[in-house]
Amino acid sequence: MVVGGKDLGPVEPEGKPRRVCVVTSVIGRPGEDDAAMPALARLFAGDGDDVTLVWVPGPDAPSSEVVATHRGELEAASIRLQVLDRSDQLLPWLATPESRSAAVLHYLERSGHDLVYAPLEGGLPYFTLLAAETAAFVAPPIVIVAHAPSEWADEADKAFIDSTQAIAVAHMEKYCAEMADSTICASAALRKWMLSRGWKVRKATVAPLLRDPLDQTGARTIARKSASELVVLAGWRVRDGLTLFCDALDILAPTAPEGLKVTAFGPFGRIMGEHSGGLLLRRAERWPFKLNLLPGADLNARLDHVARTGGLAVVPARAASTGGVVAACIAAGVPIVATNIGANAEAWIAEAGQPGLVDPDPAALARAISAALDSPPRPQPIVRQNRQAWLDTRAAPRKRARKGAAPSPLVSIVMAHRNRPLYLKQAIAAIEAQTYRDLELVLVDDGSDQDEARRLLDALEPDFRRRGWKILRRPHRHLGAARNAGVRAAKGELILFADDDNALFPEAVDHFVRAMAATGADICTAFQLIFYEDVVPEKRADGLIQYLPLGGPDALGLIHNVYGDANAMVRRSVFSRIGFLVEEPGYAVHDWEFFARASLAGLKIRPIPKPLYWYRSRPDSMFRTSNWYDNRRPVLETFGSGQFDGAGPLYQLAIAQNTTRSELESARENLRYTPAYRDYLELCDLEPDSDVALQKLAGIAGSIGRPETAAGLLGRPATMAVDAPGRPRDGGGSTTLAYEVLRSARLLTPRASALPLLLVAPDGGGVFLRPHADGVVAASLDLHFPPFFRRVEATVEIAHADAPAMDFALALARPDQTIDWQGDIAAQTFAFSGWTTVEEKFVRHSLATALRARRKMPLSIALAVRFAGRPNGSPTNAFFRQLVLFSD
Repeated sequence: MVVGGKDLGPVEPEGKPRRVCVVTSVIGRPGEDDAAMPALARLFAGDGDDVTLVWVPGPDAPSSEVVATHRGELEAASIRLQVLDRSDQLLPWLATPESRSAAVLHYLERSGHDLVYAPLEGGLPYFTLLAAETAAFVAPPIVIVAHAPSEWADEADKAFIDSTQAIAVAHMEKYCAEMADSTICASAALRKWMLSRGWKVRKATVAPLLRDPLDQTGARTIARKSASELVVLAGWRVRDGLTLFCDALDILAPTAPEGLKVTAFGPFGRIMGEHSGGLLLRRAERWPFKLNLLPGADLNARLDHVARTGGLAVVPARAASTGGVVAACIAAGVPIVATNIGANAEAWIAEAGQPGLVDPDPAALARAISAALDSPPRPQPIVRQNRQAWLDTRAAPRKRARKGAAPSPLVSIVMAHRNRPLYLKQAIAAIEAQTYRDLELVLVDDGSDQDEARRLLDALEPDFRRRGWKILRRPHRHLGAARNAGVRAAKGELILFADDDNALFPEAVDHFVRAMAATGADICTAFQLIFYEDVVPEKRADGLIQYLPLGGPDALGLIHNVYGDANAMVRRSVFSRIGFLVEEPGYAVHDWEFFARASLAGLKIRPIPKPLYWYRSRPDSMFRTSNWYDNRRPVLETFGSGQFDGAGPLYQLAIAQNTTRSELESARENLRYTPAYRDYLELCDLEPDSDVALQKLAGIAGSIGRPETAAGLLGRPATMAVDAPGRPRDGGGSTTLAYEVLRSARLLTPRASALPLLLVAPDGGGVFLRPHADGVVAASLDLHFPPFFRRVEATVEIAHADAPAMDFALALARPDQTIDWQGDIAAQTFAFSGWTTVEEKFVRHSLATALRARRKMPLSIALAVRFAGRPNGSPTNAFFRQLVLFSD
């Protein structure tokens, strides 16, 4: 079949269902971009294909109930669901992007699919494509679907790369986009972005993401009345533009129509550290509008809400790679005001009669909203059909076939050895069992001084001479020098380093030679199976792959060895171009430094994502007994040689990991400066979409006079009361400390006593302190006086008829401050109430202290009692019944 001027190969014969595998990392909600891959599965199954949806959920594995629900829905559409949360070749969890990608490869090697679709995001097909490139797997055609690469998302959200894992994912995604049989971008804007970053994707095609056949993103019946509700279709990410929307409403507020309502939906998240729902509620203090916050709804439900209420949808995006929300609004025929950014322009259809797109500027957005409210548009629903275009993508290239007989160059296996005769016998036996015949072994003995090792070398000499192999006996000069000597003595065009304590699989050399020919690589490394015994295991099922080298990028190569293990194949020409291995005595990571030097010189390194040898791990190995500093110093020198030009991600990493939380989460930090926002600040530290966060958000809404907002969050009628969570709120910027806080009180003055000196009574009983004849008894509520609060007041009481007079005091201090209670307390603390003498029994008295200036740091509240005179031997019940904090 010819598509776009290219012959993409034959279509499967009629009558034989095409076996299609669709890979996904998420099963999103209808209408969302995350649902695009399951939507493809439904489309292909509906067209008669034999479809399997492979779900790779990552470290947060779904519950069995969630899996059962999805499985039932997919089986009803004739789709098999395969949840890929482990691989029998890996450790029993898929905690990294590398492990998830390897698990996909292991699945596909056994599945027999004719065609594979996979998302670009996360790099799931990375090792499958690498296996195809290195001829380790005759993979079916791989079609990559791209909508939001991690590097694009970071830029759009104004975030620097903050982890080495993120650098790895960006590398994997770029490779997948470039090496796939077909790459499909969700928009021309995204393809343009890739090209601007140097991605080799000129042949990539553009197709809007497919919506699920069950998706009801179609024409709606619109309530025909003047728009009295703004419905913001924006998530919590910076690129979604929620703050832009708030800025526009600040401008619109003075002139907005009376009775206007604003509706926003979860799921909630954090914007510069602030809870997105809290952000809307806080900003709404400036607006005369009602605010409706609904905790969660998919795009269909949001569009239904717009249609039902006759509202105006607002899409205030600051960046858009798919334009999917705009396209859905146009298909539904709901009036929309949207920003002219990224892929939104591609999704726009002028014939629909919608207002034009606007610049992502608060004033422009406010004007556009005002105009649409004054003269509500009456758009026509227009749907761009692209299902057939996606069906046509199945005419993918022919299945890969192994090339004919490749040249069989001489391979020189270079093996260094010293005093390990038992292991050496096993390593040589593995070489003798190789299926590749045109090879020689160059064994370099690095000064063995054990009799058994010397006798073995003597015994090996005759057979080596007969085979044309070599044994070099040299003084002990360490591993690097021994390997270099072996290279110089070798005759082969290809050099394969093999350690004497490892054991090659019989097909290893064959695979290495084939990979070198298929890729044109200068160096090929490979996966390995780990074992820990003195004898090589008989069954490969007894080993696990624990090291998954990516082969790059160099930015990660500075931090750890991403290239592969020393058991690698190297073209002889490499040594003439970059030199030999480091010969420094005791150096343990020759492979890392050598591979880094090669990569920085522009040589091509490719790992073969298939285990080709047994790797013996021992606690007394050179690597495990060496110093990490010594190992990295030569690597650092290599990267500092001036050849390294890929430090951009490392600069970002350094900035992201060494920027204070107050800068990274500036919106959250700003809440600290306004005492009245303390509850908003506490909301920021809760899981945004958790029940406790929604309850907290509803409580804040109720406490500031927005009962309808609170009711919407909790799904209750607006007439029902909503209690604020946590501490009771007294109004006027005051907060009463609850029992949960008081029970954290810590005794500061331990003294010998037959009875407890500190107790906390529930049900409003307060904190009990027992005075002592030896002096002051004090307790601390650590860090419970919030930043920027001004004052603390206590209600104190003597609760025993025979008790003597007592002195009570309050102080505010640093939690690490040790107070000498016999000295000048005021000089040791930020605020001190002075001592107040109480003689009356069962009469409550007020006690207070205040800061002279507000402080940014949280402080501790110290409570203290002492006898006013001499103790009379009677019981002494001294209570701090209530503690109230004031922000003014």
